[in-house]
Amino acid sequence: MTELETLLLRQLEQQQRDSEKLLSGLSVQLERLQTSLNEQQQQSQALRQELMESDAKHAKAIDSLTARLNELTAQLNSLGKRLRG
Repeated sequence: MTELETLLLRQLEQQQRDSEKLLSGLSVQLERLQTSLNEQQQQSQALRQELMESDAKHAKAIDSLTARLNELTAQLNSLGKRLRG
């Protein structure tokens, strides 16, 4: 093997080692990103669930307040009729 061939072979080997290191680093970063994404998706799902529960609670409270307002309005109307006539 000539000196040039030996030099080229060493360069190729170094490039392969560098590529393997880069691939390893990228794999670690991808794994971290996937873990982070999974955690964010779980948090988003939990927040959506909390929001749905909160919306249902608020809707129930609004229905209750509306019913009470209707009752009070009916009583006020009845009282007004009695006072007028």
